[in-house]
Amino acid sequence: MIFRAYIHHYIQLSFIALALFMVTETGYAQKKNRKRDKSAKSELSEEKKTELDHYFLEGEKFFILKDYVKAFTFFERVLEIDPDNATANFKIAEVYNAENDIPKAVPYAERAKDLAPENKFYYLLLANLQTSQGELDKAEETYIDLTDNVPNSEQYLFDLAAIQIYQQKFTEALVTYEKAQSKLGPMEEISVQKQQVYLKQNDLDGAIREGHELIRINPDDESYIMTLARILISNERIAEAKEFLTTQIEAHPQNETLYILLSEVYRKEGNTILALESLKVPFASHTVDVTAKIRTLAGYLGMLPNESLNEPLLELSVLLVDTHPDSYQALAMTGDLYFNLGQVEEAREYYLRTIAVDASNFNVWQNILNLDMDMQDYQAVIKHTNEALEIFPNQASLYYYNGTAHLISKNYEAAIKSFNAGKVYAARDANMNSLFNGQLGDAYNSIGDHKNSDASYEAALKAKPDNDHVLNNYSYFLSLRKKDLEKAKTMSSKLVKDYPGNPTYLDTHAWVLYMMEDYDGAVRYLKEAMKYDASGVIIEHYGDALFQSGDIDEAVTQWKRARDLVDDTSTLDKKIADRQLYE
Repeated sequence: MIFRAYIHHYIQLSFIALALFMVTETGYAQKKNRKRDKSAKSELSEEKKTELDHYFLEGEKFFILKDYVKAFTFFERVLEIDPDNATANFKIAEVYNAENDIPKAVPYAERAKDLAPENKFYYLLLANLQTSQGELDKAEETYIDLTDNVPNSEQYLFDLAAIQIYQQKFTEALVTYEKAQSKLGPMEEISVQKQQVYLKQNDLDGAIREGHELIRINPDDESYIMTLARILISNERIAEAKEFLTTQIEAHPQNETLYILLSEVYRKEGNTILALESLKVPFASHTVDVTAKIRTLAGYLGMLPNESLNEPLLELSVLLVDTHPDSYQALAMTGDLYFNLGQVEEAREYYLRTIAVDASNFNVWQNILNLDMDMQDYQAVIKHTNEALEIFPNQASLYYYNGTAHLISKNYEAAIKSFNAGKVYAARDANMNSLFNGQLGDAYNSIGDHKNSDASYEAALKAKPDNDHVLNNYSYFLSLRKKDLEKAKTMSSKLVKDYPGNPTYLDTHAWVLYMMEDYDGAVRYLKEAMKYDASGVIIEHYGDALFQSGDIDEAVTQWKRARDLVDDTSTLDKKIADRQLYE
């Protein structure tokens, strides 16, 4: 395998020179190495020699020019003069190979090899043709013949082993590598290939043995140390890996990767604290790739929450950022760590530092905005969405965040502007389209534009008929206006059917029934709502419905309960004092 590129290159350069050389020799060398039928063959006359040379040169010329039809004609004429000319057979095989007519090339290549068994290039062409046809067994035999019959052909043992491995003849491949080793001496490439074969055979002991051999013959190449350690770890030879790595770290204390591998050993042992402690050396290093550090640290995030890991993980994140202050991956990973630890302010700080280094990662912007919303920092949402929109003007979600923050902040006109701008980019997404129109409905309702509010709600439900936010708000606002109450009832009925344990939706449905003067129905649904949320608002509504249904004493009792749960008691105080309903 290691010599394959060299072989092909060398063949291409050598064939022309070889052919020209063989022309001048006119096949005489071949006659010395095989018996000839004197009655069938005789020495060529000078005239025939000259004619043969001419045909050969012409054939070679047209072969170089890639005029394979003419090249074949001239090489065939050579064989008419001298049928046992190995080089002419070889060249005809090359012509057929160049035209991708492998089946016709093979017999000529075989004959060339049989006529001149000392010529390695004939074997190589034949093996290549056999491989192209998928006749790997035959190609294997050809390489065996080559290495057995041609002096100084040991390098082709690598090609032989490669074919054997491809056929999963691992035992034969090991024998071939042993043969190469006996002829060429200890070689790094041989041990590497043997180690791979042992692994394919699931012969772990053999692979480990070759790993130690590689380290012995290449003491300065630490990659073999790490390869062997990984083999031990991946095959759960944990105790052996621990002893091996401890020894190697003493010999190579500057190799930070060994500490990462030792950390993995400790982690597999279940000693997470020691695993994290072992990572301090590589994390403090400027030479260890930041990606490797991040990948390692990310593996521990899944273990959170875990109080015992908080401090060591934060120590590593500090080292990570200190050694890679301009790495947006390091900053983002630290933000992820703080987020997983529930430290949202610190998480947002590191995400903001991340976009200061590289603002092109949209996921980081989303993390920032989610934290802004969770922290109810709506001015930050507005600021950060405006900044993000300069980079991602076509991202619908940014307009949604921006509009929602304005809506919550009662900047209704600004909210309407953002939602209208963003819904253009959400037109093909039914869910997003419904969300935008639902928020527009709320914003328009807040400024008393009921026409546009209703139209927006209708558009939202057309895109997604089961949008519960819209069904709730639309039915509630219609009932407040005492408009289309049957439609409002249909929507709120769907809500309580789909979400029977949601107190908000039960309260809304009760309110619709209340506005339709179905007070008994309102009492029933408000009583159900209180099972899930006995808030002051719902209890007050319950008292109102009781009053309208004629149960004034119980209504006053519920108003008193509600008064203890709300901040502004002025209306409730008056209801209780006057035993009268005020709306």
